[in-house]
Amino acid sequence: MQSVSKLENRLKNKMALTETGIPPNPGHLPIVPVSYRQLLHQNSRFRRLWAAQLISAAGDWFNSVAVLGLVLQLTNSGLSVGFVVLASTLPTFFLIPIAGPVADRFDRRKLMILANILAAGVALLFLLVHTSDMLWLLYLASVLLVTTASFFGPAVNASVPNIVSKEELFSANALNGATWGIMVMVGSALGGIVSAAFGREVAFIINALSFVIASGLLWTIKIPSPHLLNPQPLAPWRDFAEGLDYLRHFLPAFAMVCVKSGWGLAGGVIVLLSVFGTQIFKAGDAGIGALYSARGFGALIGPLVIQALVKQDTEKLRNAMWIGFMMSGVGYCFFALAGWLGTIGLAVVALVFAHFGGGITWTISSVLLQQTTPDRFRGRVFAVDNGLATLTTGISTLIFGLILQGDTSPMLMAIVGGIIFCFYGAVWGIVTAHGHLQISKASLAVAPD
Repeated sequence: MQSVSKLENRLKNKMALTETGIPPNPGHLPIVPVSYRQLLHQNSRFRRLWAAQLISAAGDWFNSVAVLGLVLQLTNSGLSVGFVVLASTLPTFFLIPIAGPVADRFDRRKLMILANILAAGVALLFLLVHTSDMLWLLYLASVLLVTTASFFGPAVNASVPNIVSKEELFSANALNGATWGIMVMVGSALGGIVSAAFGREVAFIINALSFVIASGLLWTIKIPSPHLLNPQPLAPWRDFAEGLDYLRHFLPAFAMVCVKSGWGLAGGVIVLLSVFGTQIFKAGDAGIGALYSARGFGALIGPLVIQALVKQDTEKLRNAMWIGFMMSGVGYCFFALAGWLGTIGLAVVALVFAHFGGGITWTISSVLLQQTTPDRFRGRVFAVDNGLATLTTGISTLIFGLILQGDTSPMLMAIVGGIIFCFYGAVWGIVTAHGHLQISKASLAVAPD
């Protein structure tokens, strides 16, 4: 009888692994997260995936600083900067019904490689933009570049739980968040320096090369594909509807999807970094790079610090998310103060604080979504997560850009952004404490099918 029971448990564990891609946690034993150093030392597949993201993200920020500087040089318009950010974000929303199902129906590793190769070609189009008459090509290239990223992002997020253990998952997401932060910090700073010293064309070429190198690293990684064990033909709208149905029936996951999109409601404040760097602090591309570097440093240390404080306590994770919103709000109010005082040093500190909070909210929501979403839905859920975030960010960016076209003070706009962060964080914290949206109901177990 005992042997039959053991066999049943083994079968259940095998089924759980097949469905989620994450080794099960029998008896709901406490999960002891591994350190970042330990994760990188013992998991070569994640190490290479992380390196690929690190390299391509570095190129992205070389490109971003150069593009923003070029647009401001050609137009001297905050609205034009808003259009660039909009072109670099909004298409992700419209690609949700396609990108998510593709990530759940095809080999995610091959999808990531293809996306990077196409991105390398698109990145070279920026070399052709020299006058305001060619701005249409800059906007087109921005749209095409984010199109490749729209397929790459869900594939990466859906693949991470398939190459790490439960004990490694939080550290893996924190490092992924840190990757973005490191490269905003280092890539944007170096991008500003390279752009100023050698010309923007060099920055554009470095971006293209980064995608090629990342593709080579991804080629060496073997990523399990549980979602392909029972292959289904691609039917984008039907597949997308299934993903939405999953979120409708598992409301804690819906609440977590609302984290990044909620942050995006005030995400238009990012437009202000370019305006502050060039027009308020009169520091040119180097000023833009310094402010984006501060943004990246905050996003880097936020996920790294929070794991030590909250461990795997779901209620502490929930509290950390709404507190992160508050930190973003307070940080941008001090950013406004720095603009009035004309002190770029205070602006840097304020951005570190603001994006420390932002890094916390983004990382924790990703961890909980990965831990609670079955593998066969994971691509679609993350496509919705990324797409809604880019929609709200894009709309917010357009609004901020339009307002900046008038005589509205950039400092006043920073305060408005800060208030939005604080208000949304308070509302989200209240509604997820009780009822069907209660985050603690997600636990750290796999959501029902």
